Amino acid sequence: MADANALVPEPSCVIDIKPPMHTFLSARYKQSFAYTTMRTRLPAILLKTIEDIIKEIEDTVVKYGEDIRKDVITLTDKILKLKFNIENDDVLETFSGNEQDKMLWNDFLKTLTNDSNTFFKACWLYAECYVYRRLYSYVENHAILRSYDYFFQNKRNAFIISLDSMLQILQDLAAMGTHISDNNFKQLLKLNLWGNRCDLSISSGKEVKVGGNPFELVKSLDANIIVDQSAQIMQCLESAERNSSVIVEFICDNAGYELFTDLILADYLIESKLANKVRFNFKAMPWFISDATVNDFRWSLQFMKDHTSHALQEYGKKWQQFVMENKFQVASLDYFWTSPYEYYRMAEIDPNLYKRLSDAHLVIFKGDLNYRKLISDFSWDFTESFTACLRGFRPANICSLRTVKADLICGLKKGQADALEKENKNWMTTGDYGTIQFASK
Repeated sequence: MADANALVPEPSCVIDIKPPMHTFLSARYKQSFAYTTMRTRLPAILLKTIEDIIKEIEDTVVKYGEDIRKDVITLTDKILKLKFNIENDDVLETFSGNEQDKMLWNDFLKTLTNDSNTFFKACWLYAECYVYRRLYSYVENHAILRSYDYFFQNKRNAFIISLDSMLQILQDLAAMGTHISDNNFKQLLKLNLWGNRCDLSISSGKEVKVGGNPFELVKSLDANIIVDQSAQIMQCLESAERNSSVIVEFICDNAGYELFTDLILADYLIESKLANKVRFNFKAMPWFISDATVNDFRWSLQFMKDHTSHALQEYGKKWQQFVMENKFQVASLDYFWTSPYEYYRMAEIDPNLYKRLSDAHLVIFKGDLNYRKLISDFSWDFTESFTACLRGFRPANICSLRTVKADLICGLKKGQADALEKENKNWMTTGDYGTIQFASK
């Protein structure tokens, strides 16, 4: 097999321009983050995944038995082949195994035309999601490895290296109290927003650690929130009808530190009686390296409960109790979250999920991928309203918390993007800027 680290010639479809306005983003446009993703980021992520799997092979053998060793090597060969498929701009092939969402994906793939069904020609969102779905199909179709999460150690380590920051947050929370105030809510909302910076898919699997005092960091980054509709979100929560259960849905993003900040915000919503129930939606499979699964959620609470720190123990116990009391609820797994579909198509593709979200008072979408699915991987005018870009997707009041790591955005003021461009031409992909956006039902 060819040298895994060798850079193959770029596909012939690539053109050296920015994505034209009002077109879908794709890797065919060389001056785009989609191109960077397909050309270098995803191949690097797949090589790092192979490296991690081989590094853990002895632990895997202990867990599954010696006979699994050969199968693990076969798995790494398949991942390497996927890397070459990307680099050669191969066709996105349909699935033919025991994937539970096979029809969902295959029906979608069959709608792609010859000009949009390869890794570089397809809409970036579709192609990137396909890579992670194809990756999981290799273990999902194995009789023994079906439960194997090849990203788990990354996520576990991401949680552990953030413990100092978590302890600092709990210490500061004790002083803050749980009374309702605009300032307290906004601080926790922004803490949750900036928790989204810890994204292993952006760092290609390298550890991302929060430094310093988290609340001090939040204050220092206020000027970097380029759309801030937190006041409208607070108003939305305060105006909820209290004669029925007030449900807030979290469409979660990363495990580790970000999931911890999700739980901190959710705890405040319950304790301040802004919500009666918070429901967490997790991915049904390992996804974009650091995305949270149900197992990551349960592991995090148990790790906290078993920790030597009294504060972590108490919150671990408290949140496990919240689960038992149904104040915190884990949503049933839904493969729509790991599908290629944008959210404006949810009502048609997954009407039951759309109906469930419609029962909530507020749905909080976390992170960059959820943002891309909310407004589509589309080259919008930067000043287009968030509501317009949702294309009618309004099952409930919607909040999006996103650190900007992809070259698409909406809801900016006139001239704001030009000013940011002058400051840093890569402002859309660094994660240094954030948006808090809201759309009422």
